[in-house]
Amino acid sequence: MKSLTIKGALGAAIIAGLAFAGTGISNAAQSTPRCTHPHHRPPIARAMRAAHLTPAQHRQIRSIRQSFRSSLAPGTRPTRAQMKALRARIMAVLTPQQRAAVHQRLAEMRAQRKAPPAPRPIATP
Repeated sequence: MKSLTIKGALGAAIIAGLAFAGTGISNAAQSTPRCTHPHHRPPIARAMRAAHLTPAQHRQIRSIRQSFRSSLAPGTRPTRAQMKALRARIMAVLTPQQRAAVHQRLAEMRAQRKAPPAPRPIATP
């Protein structure tokens, strides 16, 4: 008799745990991902570091990005044309020297991505 109640309690605990875990997974899947690592940022954002932006330019670009994000419908991804327009608006904030620095950095990043990986050294005992 005791084994039946223990098995029933154990089964109920497993079912409750699975139900609880399932809600946590679905909530995590519905949330929008945020880039927390610098290598996950878009290339243009990483290349902007070469421009040495002024604080006023930082504020302008931040407001451009925020207005762009708010113009998108929740849960949708921007199209290629929308991203191109965003990039043009951001580049308009920069001086010609800064634009040249950003374009140069983007070219360097493309070259690094297309270059064959360096051979790894073989460990010797």
